[in-house]
Amino acid sequence: MASLEFKYKKLAVGGTFSLLHPGHRYLLRTALNLGEEVLIGITSDEYVREMGKKHPVEPYEVRALRVVRYCLRIAKPGQRITVIPLDDFAGPAKYDPSIEALIATEETFTKALRIATARKEAPLEITVVEPVLDVDGKPLSSTKIWNKLPPHT
Repeated sequence: MASLEFKYKKLAVGGTFSLLHPGHRYLLRTALNLGEEVLIGITSDEYVREMGKKHPVEPYEVRALRVVRYCLRIAKPGQRITVIPLDDFAGPAKYDPSIEALIATEETFTKALRIATARKEAPLEITVVEPVLDVDGKPLSSTKIWNKLPPHT
């Protein structure tokens, strides 16, 4: 059996991943299609509080478990997936020269660019994925989903 070919040896992707939805799954699937080793940073509960999100966010453990379960279902044999908590927007991408690329959304591109330009060592490529659109033709987001849920949820 031939070995799988990936564009990158190691890449990183990050997010809050609250209410894992089709947009998140598309982002993760893109990362897994491009990287032999995929580092997934998920915002810690403390960082979520600092960010001041205007909607509830599930606990880190719930979000991380959903991401891991999804990724394990679609990962290729031998592919390495690591999930870590993020306490800032850059995580290890700002200092780990083995990370060759970041996978970003249009919403997170500016932060990815800040990380890439701040790195002193190895260059960092950025791949931007297009948003998954909701029925209204606008990007799907956790905020929109939370806002549609009944108040008691």
